[in-house]
Amino acid sequence: MESEKYWKKKFSEAASCENEDYKISIWSKEGLEAYIKYFLLYFKPHIKGDNSETLLLDIGCGPGVFSKILARQGFRVYGVDFSPEVIKVAERKSENLDINYQVASIYNLPFKDNYFDKIICLGVFQTVENSETAILEIRRVLKEDGLLAIHTLNCFSLFSIFGKNKEASLKRYNPLSFKYLLKRNNFFEINLKGFYFFPESLSFLTDFILRYKIFKIFNLLFPVFMFLSHSFYIEGKKK
Repeated sequence: MESEKYWKKKFSEAASCENEDYKISIWSKEGLEAYIKYFLLYFKPHIKGDNSETLLLDIGCGPGVFSKILARQGFRVYGVDFSPEVIKVAERKSENLDINYQVASIYNLPFKDNYFDKIICLGVFQTVENSETAILEIRRVLKEDGLLAIHTLNCFSLFSIFGKNKEASLKRYNPLSFKYLLKRNNFFEINLKGFYFFPESLSFLTDFILRYKIFKIFNLLFPVFMFLSHSFYIEGKKK
């Protein structure tokens, strides 16, 4: 678990000395902004007029970026992170919202079986060493027909292959293999989509793809355009 210890320390240090969400999350400012836009576009079908009865768990919640967004949409949000320092920041930044934050490992979630209606796990699996064990624990606390949404890094992206600042300790996944991982662990209605980010020097391409909804074409032919996807979003329901 050396990689997980490394990232726990890195996020804890960022939470102790930084204030901006993107710095605590170890993103660029532009990257986090695009990240939020993609997530909201893909998760939008699951945001109803009244979400007050929907229990949602944000695993690896960081400083609470997505927990806060979804709490404002009316969801009953719980957020967990493996770093106590990060959880303290999330609580401080969410003081006007009713979000239940807890320190917890993805391998040992402090909730009863079949508890949550929806679970999001964004930007976490690249730091997880035992992916299948994590999926099984997430599945345990998710209700039948409950939704799981995951975002993680794509091993086939040009950014991963040629990126100059690539973190060697980050785990990258074959999106199609990850889809099979969910399928063999009894998830169904699995949808796979790309997050088409580009380096800061090419941020105009990210803006162009989002503004003109080019990502819809890329997603229809995802195996063809997979190399343009910096990372991927995958969702499925528990059988």
